Amino acid sequence: MFDTFKDQNNELQSPQIHKRNEETVLSILYSLTDEEKELLTEKNQLLDMEETLKKRIINEIQTKESRIKDLQMEIPELKQRVKVLAKTLEIPVVKKIVVIPADN
Repeated sequence: MFDTFKDQNNELQSPQIHKRNEETVLSILYSLTDEEKELLTEKNQLLDMEETLKKRIINEIQTKESRIKDLQMEIPELKQRVKVLAKTLEIPVVKKIVVIPADN
């Protein structure tokens, strides 16, 4: 049956020794089963965490894309308002930067 139930000479062991070996084998089996359950639980927790993090990353990407679109729409309008104000004050607008002279 199992090699565990045989001695080193490949002979079957006495019933007492056989019973102890059987208990040892069952103990090993239970121990391995427990370890397997723990590892499966950890694996599932990690998979859940991975999924949660992926969803958060997607959400962050969508949020940043939305902010970028908003800024892309807002900047030209803001540039136009700055140009109008600079022109009103007769201040030149150079390379996207308004040159503001110091008040004397």
